[in-house]
Amino acid sequence: MTKKILSSVAGIALGATALIGVTASPAAAISGCSKTASTDHSVSVKCTSGLETYFRVYGYFCSTSSCSYIPGGLAPKGGTSKASSGAYYSGKWYVKGCYVTDGC
Repeated sequence: MTKKILSSVAGIALGATALIGVTASPAAAISGCSKTASTDHSVSVKCTSGLETYFRVYGYFCSTSSCSYIPGGLAPKGGTSKASSGAYYSGKWYVKGCYVTDGC
């Protein structure tokens, strides 16, 4: 199952599980996002269209004691953002789009 998480809101709350696996709302500006790869400790997502210029993937990683969202690298639209952790990738992710490099 492909999971798409799209948001044009710069202040999106990390850990909002309602956003996991949800398709774009009409207000979402970044789109065309899909997971391109994943391993035990990383996830990569590519976004190809939308109004926002940059995006960042947030992968959900779990260790023996806790789980948390880990941000990936900032990528331009059309590029790939990769999140990595020493913890294990759970299969959940979402994307946050932004217009400026310090926005997401």
